[in-house]
Amino acid sequence: MVKKVTLLSLAIPIFIELVFFSLLGIVDTFILSRVSDQAAGAVSACNQVIGFTNLIFNIICSGASVLISQYIGAKKKEETEKAIMGSYMILCVAGVICSLLLFLFGKPILAFIGVSGKLLSYAAVSMRIFGGLIFMQALLNMSTVTMRTHGYAKETLSITMGMNILNVITVSVLVFGFKMGIAGAATATTFSRGVAMLFAIGFVWKRILEPSALQYIKAFPKNIMKSLIKVGLPSALENISYNVSQIVVTSIILNNLGDTAYITRAYTLQIIIITLSFGLSIAQANQILIGRLIGAGDTEGAYHTCLKNFRTAFFMAIGIGAILFVFGGTFIRIFTTSAEIIKWGGITLMVDAFLEPGRTFNLVIINGLRGAGDVIFPVIMAIIFMWGVAVLGAYIFGVTLGFGLPGIWFAMGLDEWLRGLTMLFRWKSRKWVSKSLIKPSPESVVQAEEALIAEGDAL
Repeated sequence: MVKKVTLLSLAIPIFIELVFFSLLGIVDTFILSRVSDQAAGAVSACNQVIGFTNLIFNIICSGASVLISQYIGAKKKEETEKAIMGSYMILCVAGVICSLLLFLFGKPILAFIGVSGKLLSYAAVSMRIFGGLIFMQALLNMSTVTMRTHGYAKETLSITMGMNILNVITVSVLVFGFKMGIAGAATATTFSRGVAMLFAIGFVWKRILEPSALQYIKAFPKNIMKSLIKVGLPSALENISYNVSQIVVTSIILNNLGDTAYITRAYTLQIIIITLSFGLSIAQANQILIGRLIGAGDTEGAYHTCLKNFRTAFFMAIGIGAILFVFGGTFIRIFTTSAEIIKWGGITLMVDAFLEPGRTFNLVIINGLRGAGDVIFPVIMAIIFMWGVAVLGAYIFGVTLGFGLPGIWFAMGLDEWLRGLTMLFRWKSRKWVSKSLIKPSPESVVQAEEALIAEGDAL
C-alpha cells in the first residue's frame, strides 16, 4: 500500500531516524572513549572503510529509491514490485561478497590507508566482527528505502529507535559488564542491526509486497536492473569519490598531523553527523517527492518543490552553524578531557559553521536532480571539485600553509560552496526535465494537469 506524503511527513521521521542511526556510532565512540582515545579513534577508522563498502550497496539502493518513486508517481504497481525484488536479489549477492572481503582483508586495508599501532589492532578487531556481517546492513538499507518511498517514514523511525535502545543495552553490558572492549562494541552494534534488518524485511513483506512478487526471482527483470544501474552507479560514483577523497584526507592527517589530529577529527565528525542529519533528512524527502512528481509528469511542480525545500534546509543550516560556532568546544568535551583536542576541535567546528550552509546545496539539489533522473552531471562536478578543491586544498591549507585541521576543513568548505552553486545553476537550467527514467501514465499526467489548474485558480 502506498501512502500520500509531504515534506514534513517524510523529513521529520527521517531526521529523527538519522539521528538515532548516527547514535549507534556515537554511543560506541562515547563508551570506548571511556576505555581509551585510541579505542574510540579505531571506531572511526573502521567506519571509514565500512562506509566505502556501503557505497556499493547504495548503487542499488539509490537507483531503487528513484525508480520506485517514479513508478509510484506513474501508478505502475507491477514495475514497482519488480524494482524492489531485483534490488533485494543483487544486494544479497553484493552483501555476502563484501562481508567475505572485509573479514579476510580488513586489517591490510586499514594499514594501507595509514592506520597503525594500537589504532590498527583495535580497528582490525571491529572490522572482522562488524565488517564480516555487513550484508545485514545492505538488506536493512533496501528495506528502509522501500518503506520510505511508500510513505512509511514513521515505521522506519520506530525500527531505528528500537535498534538504538537494543544497542545501548548490549554495548553497555558487553563493554562494561563483560569487559570485552572494542570487540563488545562491534558485537553489540552488529546484533542490533541484525534484529532491525529482520523487522524491516518483515514489514516490507507484510505491508508492501504481494505474495506474487516472488515470481520476479525466477523471471529476472533485466530492464528494471538496467534502470537501477543507470541511476545508482553514477550516484554511487559521486559518493565513492567523496569517500575516497576523505580516505586520502585521512592519510594526509595521519602522515602529516599525527594521531592527535586524527582523534580530534573523529570526535568532530561525530558531532557533525547530528547537524548533517537536518539537511540530509530534507534531501532524502526531497528526492522521494521529486521522483513522484516526475513520475506523474508534473515537472513544473518538481521545479518549485525542490527550490522551496532547499531554502528550508539552507536557513536551518545557518542556525545550526551558529550553534557550532559558539558551542563547538563544549561539544568536544563530551568525548574527551584532552586540552589540545578540545582546543583544535572547537576551532574546527567554528570553521564548519560556515561549511554547513554550503553543504545544503549539494544535499538537497543533488537529491532533487537524482529524483528527476539527472545523475551524470553531479558526479562529473563531484570528481572535479572534491579532488581539485577539497583534497588539494586540504594539503595546501592544512600542511603546506600549516593551518592544520581547521585548514583542511576550510578546503572542504570551499568544495561544498563552489560545487553547490554549480548544482543550483543546473537545477534552474531545467536540463533535468528530459532525464526521467519512465514515461508517465496518461492517468498521472491528467492528474498533474488538474493539480496545476487548481493551483492557478487558487491564486
